[in-house]
Amino acid sequence: MENKKDQDVLNRLLKMGVGLFAVTEDRVKKFVDDLVEKGELSGSGSGSLAEEISKKFDKGRQEWTARVAQEMKRILKGLDVPSRSEIELIKEDLREIKSELSRLRKGNDPED
Repeated sequence: MENKKDQDVLNRLLKMGVGLFAVTEDRVKKFVDDLVEKGELSGSGSGSLAEEISKKFDKGRQEWTARVAQEMKRILKGLDVPSRSEIELIKEDLREIKSELSRLRKGNDPED
């Protein structure tokens, strides 16, 4: 099923992007720690710098995740894949149809 394959690829890309942000953030924090060790940055300044970097990474991660989610929706819509809410409506309609069919088979037609 091609749609499942596309979803799997997009999910992997999303996870890879989040992982990339995590690895990069860890490397930047290590870089800041190294600067403190070498005396090129004061210990008190490192906390605020690390916090600022962390906030920027979080913002970037959120923006990237939102973009990927938006692109996934666009791709799935282009592939004519129904949304979760559309599927739930179809399921509800199907339940109603089954219930009505069951009543009709038992001879309990509500319109008689």
